[in-house]
Amino acid sequence: MLCTASLEPQSIMSAKAEGITLDVVSFIQTIDISDYSGTQEKILDIFEQRTTIVFTSSNAVRAVCENPAFDKPNWDIYCIGGTTQTAVLNYFTQNNIKGSASDAELLAEIIINAAPSRKIYFFCGAARMETLAVKLTAAGIKISEIVVYTTVETSAFIEKDYDGILFCSPSAVRSFFNLNRPLAETVLFAIGQTTARAIKNETDNKIVVSDKPSKEHLLEIAVNYLKNINKK
Repeated sequence: MLCTASLEPQSIMSAKAEGITLDVVSFIQTIDISDYSGTQEKILDIFEQRTTIVFTSSNAVRAVCENPAFDKPNWDIYCIGGTTQTAVLNYFTQNNIKGSASDAELLAEIIINAAPSRKIYFFCGAARMETLAVKLTAAGIKISEIVVYTTVETSAFIEKDYDGILFCSPSAVRSFFNLNRPLAETVLFAIGQTTARAIKNETDNKIVVSDKPSKEHLLEIAVNYLKNINKK
């Protein structure tokens, strides 16, 4: 099995303990740009505010919260669950999180129903999907997007064939398929519906979508799926 994103060593060991050979090759690199002068000034100003924040990526959480000036601001936070929510809880308490969802579309609905009175700031990557901003704007909710990291695709040719391949972002999908094509019988595992749609644009291979936006949960699904196939 191949994972196209980085994994914690414990996750890799867990897969191997289940008899699954797992290769990890990251097909994207994220670059923190939160220290750019204009962006830095915006972040420092928002640190001083009681406001509403949206995170849809753990990379954005780290880019903002690892700022030397960070001191647990009093924010109301809406975020994607799984890996992103775990990252948020490394810096905030559960009381700060006012809502979470498995994808940006569902998260937008939660925010719209909550009707926050404060201005919303969305810390995101340069390649973010427009779903969240479009839905909130259409509902009359003002949202200010602040790009704090960028993603670079690091395509690599893979010589091996795999029973399963894990994808954790549309960027990784594009980067992988730039130089590679899986066997027709290879099962592709997607961390969410947005990533699954990116895969469908590239191939007709079978896709299994995680019900939680977590790399660890995606790996668990893939391991169990492949183990069951091998038993047949």
